[in-house]
Amino acid sequence: MRFVPSPDHRNVESRLFTRRELVRRLAHGAVAGAVAPAFLDLFTRHALAAGRSGARKKQIVLVWLDGGPSHLETFDPKPGAPTGGPFGGIPTGIGDWQFSSILPELAKRAPQLSVVRTLTSKESSHGRARDLLHFGYRPNPSVDYPTLGAIAALEIGDSDGDLPPFVQIGGTPRTAGHLPPECAPFFIADGQDKVANLDCPDCDPQAATGDGVADPFAERDRLEVLRGAIDGEFRERGGGRTVDLFETRRRAARRLMASPLKKAFDLTDESPATRRRYGARSFGSSMLLARRLIEAGVASIEIELPGFDTHADNFTRHEKLCSQLDPALSALVDDLVERGIYDQTLVVCMGEFGRTPTANAGGGRDHWPNNFCVLLGGGGIKPATVVGRTDERGEAILERPVQIADLFATFAELLGFERDKEFNPSTRRPTKLIDPDGAAVRELIG
Repeated sequence: MRFVPSPDHRNVESRLFTRRELVRRLAHGAVAGAVAPAFLDLFTRHALAAGRSGARKKQIVLVWLDGGPSHLETFDPKPGAPTGGPFGGIPTGIGDWQFSSILPELAKRAPQLSVVRTLTSKESSHGRARDLLHFGYRPNPSVDYPTLGAIAALEIGDSDGDLPPFVQIGGTPRTAGHLPPECAPFFIADGQDKVANLDCPDCDPQAATGDGVADPFAERDRLEVLRGAIDGEFRERGGGRTVDLFETRRRAARRLMASPLKKAFDLTDESPATRRRYGARSFGSSMLLARRLIEAGVASIEIELPGFDTHADNFTRHEKLCSQLDPALSALVDDLVERGIYDQTLVVCMGEFGRTPTANAGGGRDHWPNNFCVLLGGGGIKPATVVGRTDERGEAILERPVQIADLFATFAELLGFERDKEFNPSTRRPTKLIDPDGAAVRELIG
C-alpha cells in the first residue's frame, strides 16, 4: 500500500499545546516507560469505540465502479429478455426488484439496501460523466467543483483531527476543488496490508534514533529552525502562499504519523477469516480498510473498483468484477451493522453510467446514460426501497426518472450538508455547495 501526499495545502494557525503533544510528552517522560503503552492503547481503544456513542456524526462510503457498470448485470437485470444476457435474476421479495445472479451475497442483504433504478443523465463520455457523478453539477471548465468526498470532508469531517477527513483508496486522486485544501483526499494507491511512510522516528518517543541524538524532539526542533529559515527566505521572495499551504499539509501529516489512531490503516492484525470474507484481492482489502477507517471516525471514504468499461467481453468481465464486489460490499454492510454504525454510515455504490441494453458485435455493451442504477444503504436511507422502474428490455424509464442533482440533494439531506452555502471560486461567481436545482428523493429518506 503506497501513500501519496496531496499537493493541496492551506495555512492553519499553530496551537501552542495539544492533546497529541500531551500524549507524546507523557510517553517520552522519565516516568512514562511503564504507563505509556497502556495509556496509548487505552487512548486508541477509546477513540475507535467513539462510533458506538450517540454523538457520532454521519459518515459516507462511496464504492465507485469505474467505467460504467451494466445495470443489467447488477441491480436491474432482465432475465429472459432479448437484452438480458446469460445471467439470471435473484428475486428479493421486495416488489419486482431482482439482483443479477452474479451478486448472490448482496441479494441476501436486499432488506438492508435500497436502489434507484432510474438515474439518468445526458453525459455519455467517461470524463464528463465521472465528474457529474462526483460533483453533482454538470462539469464546467470555468468552475473547479469539489467532489462529494471533499464536500463531506468540509461539512461532516474534522480537518483538525488526527485522521484525515477524506480518504480515497484507488483510482486517480481527486481534488478539493474550490474548497479548502484540507478537504482534498489522503490518497492510497491500493489496499494492501499497511500504508507505507506513516512511521516517523522523531514522532515516536519510543524510537531509537541510532544517530547519536539523545532526544528525538530536540532533533525535530533543530529541523524546524532550519526549515523556518528556508521558508522565511522563500516567503520574502513572494512564495508565502506556497509556504503556508505546505505547512498545513505537513502539520496534518505529522499529526497522523504521531497518532495512535494510525493503527486503523494497518490490516495485519485482522484475522484470516475476516480477510477471506472481504476477498483476497486488493479491492477486498480496500473495503476492509474502509471499514476500519469508518470505525475510527473518518468522515468520507471512496474506494474504486476499476474495469467496468466493457465494450468487449461484457459478460465474462462483469462476472469477474462482481466476484470481487459481491463479498466485499456484503462484508462491509455486515460489519457496519454488527458494530452499530450502519445507521450513521451512508453506503453508496455506483458508476458514471450504465451499459447499452443491446450488446455489440464484440459481445460488449457500450455507454448508456439514459438509465442506470445506484445502490444505497445505511445513513438514514429507508431500507428495502425501490425507486423507479424500467421497461422489460432495460432501455427506457417507465416511472420516476431521477436526475443526478436530485441524488446529491438526497445526500445533502441525509448527511446534514448546508445546501445553500456559497463559495467564490476564481471566477468570482458565487457557487452553491449543492446544485439548487436538485430535489431530494423523498422515497429514500426514512
